[in-house]
Amino acid sequence: WKPQPGLTWNYVLGAKVDITKEKAQVLDIDYETHPDTIRKYHSYGKRVVCYFSGGTIESFRGDYKNYVAVSGLVRNVYDDWSNERWLDFRKEGIKPLIVKRMRKAISNGCDALEVDNLDGYQMDEVQSWSKPLTKEDTITFARWLGYAAHELGISIGLKNVPAILDSVGSYFDFAINESCARYKNECAMYRNFIKSGKAVFGITY
Repeated sequence: WKPQPGLTWNYVLGAKVDITKEKAQVLDIDYETHPDTIRKYHSYGKRVVCYFSGGTIESFRGDYKNYVAVSGLVRNVYDDWSNERWLDFRKEGIKPLIVKRMRKAISNGCDALEVDNLDGYQMDEVQSWSKPLTKEDTITFARWLGYAAHELGISIGLKNVPAILDSVGSYFDFAINESCARYKNECAMYRNFIKSGKAVFGITY
């Protein structure tokens, strides 16, 4: 399943959903959401997109220790979120961990994936590394994420970081953007992706 342009959606950011009253066709939830909840959403005809962070690791995640065990993978704290740390996703050891997350999402019943936090190369705290992530590093990793998801038979959407979209758009099935209207020319960066017939879901806080 691939989200099509024009579908309505609800970004479920920690709130409870009254599925009997929910009007949106697509619900975007955490990838660790219990399978029973996803089955309930499906029973009401909803499609489910599942969120995970590809560029950071949250300390509350069950696989946090597995990330820490990979030498050099887990780096400094994400300034905006004190319980998250940036990842040096150039480390090969991240790949089996990401694939495991994708498999979990699939086994939980997710219809599609959403990957977040690939914009580290634009952040001061990542630029402070002795060898910081680059745009090219991010493009390489994003393409791998798209390839890995498709190898597992699930569609995947890119959250934010539209500056790389023209380079990785063919690897992603849809996109999600937060508040692009706040930033000069950012909404326009989705033009080619939209022209290719793919959906962009937007939210403004």
